[in-house]
Amino acid sequence: MKRVSVIDVAREAGVAPGSVSRALNGEKHVSAELRSRVNQAAQRLGYRPHAYAQGLRLGRSNTIGMLVSDMRHPMYAGVVAAVERELTQHGRMLLLADAQGEVTRERSILDTFQRGTLDGAIISASYDPIAASPAHYEGNRLPLVLIDREVEGIDRVCLERRNGMRTTVRHLLALGHRRIALFTPALDHVPGGERIAGYADAFRQAGLASHKRYIPRLTSPLQDGAEPLLKLLDLPDPPTALVCLGTRLLSGALRALRQRGLRVPEDFSVIATGAPEMLELAHPPLSCLRMDLVGAGRAAAQLLLRRLDAPNSPIERVELETELIVRDSCGPVPAQT
Repeated sequence: MKRVSVIDVAREAGVAPGSVSRALNGEKHVSAELRSRVNQAAQRLGYRPHAYAQGLRLGRSNTIGMLVSDMRHPMYAGVVAAVERELTQHGRMLLLADAQGEVTRERSILDTFQRGTLDGAIISASYDPIAASPAHYEGNRLPLVLIDREVEGIDRVCLERRNGMRTTVRHLLALGHRRIALFTPALDHVPGGERIAGYADAFRQAGLASHKRYIPRLTSPLQDGAEPLLKLLDLPDPPTALVCLGTRLLSGALRALRQRGLRVPEDFSVIATGAPEMLELAHPPLSCLRMDLVGAGRAAAQLLLRRLDAPNSPIERVELETELIVRDSCGPVPAQT
């Protein structure tokens, strides 16, 4: 079947081909009557403009890059899907790059994005402090949006951290727990620091002292959580509860509890973070600090599209709230502790 061309639309609308191009490209001086006539003719004929050629004419590629720190992390599936869905609705394509957990590879991908024909990029960088430094993005010419990373001078979508962690720890304190472990990567990063602050807030507001020995230094959310929890369980005063960020950290921690014969929630309480749908499938269903990862992806795409439409507008920081969902993995502190 022959592809419908601009000439066909012009003939159908009774106007010159140049008028069709100007109307379909959204040029401002085209009258509303002409634009309507051309759009109706294009719709009747089923005309679809060639996206790449149209992008060249308008000085854009209609392609957005997305850099993720490590696709092995399960959270990225929902984030990437949300970004792509939002971009597709606005006629944009997504080019996905995986840094495989390496900061040097992140920098290389960013450089490649700069040299290419992308209109902009969405970045979910690693937890390495280098990736949180403005110097990591120096010389950047592309419009960027960061997901859950704090870098001044760059648009970003962040998940609320301090209040959510305060609420989570407060829930465990109300159950009688006082020795609460916290597994969060990037202690030197803004996200990790804010979660620790929320943890400390809950203890302070309850008139209790918090203890840093229950917050081990972790290298990555992809680290196995078994070893750090086993070390804590060997303490003379081991924790009775855990708040855990990261799927692999969580799976390792649960394995460590099984190795020690500790039952959830009878002997040990656990609260995870992330997507509640997945955590509900655990046995028992895990209490969860819900993070709207799909919403973060959608918001990041919307923010980048706004930046492309208004490149000189003020830098935006969008924050999404978290929510504690209580299920069956938390119980009162065991009597013998």
